[in-house]
Amino acid sequence: MPAAALPQVLPDRCTGCGRCVAACPPHVLWLEAQGPEGQWRKLSVLHDPAGCTGCARCAVVCPFDAIEMVRVRAPERP
Repeated sequence: MPAAALPQVLPDRCTGCGRCVAACPPHVLWLEAQGPEGQWRKLSVLHDPAGCTGCARCAVVCPFDAIEMVRVRAPERP
C-alpha cells in the first residue's frame, strides 16, 4: 500500500547532517551534493517515493525541522 504522506525536504533548513538518512528504514533518503560536480553543500533528497513507507522517522529525528510530511492524494479510481 502506498504511503499516505511523503517527506518533503526544505532546502533552506537542511544542513546535510544525514540523521534522516540514517533513520530511514527503507533507505529511500540520500544525501546529494548540490552544485557543479558536487562542490557545494549536501542536502537530503527523497530518491524513491514509491519505496517510502511514510513512517515519518526522518522528520522526527531532524533537529532542524527541515522535513515536512506532505499528504499524498490517493489515485482516483476509474
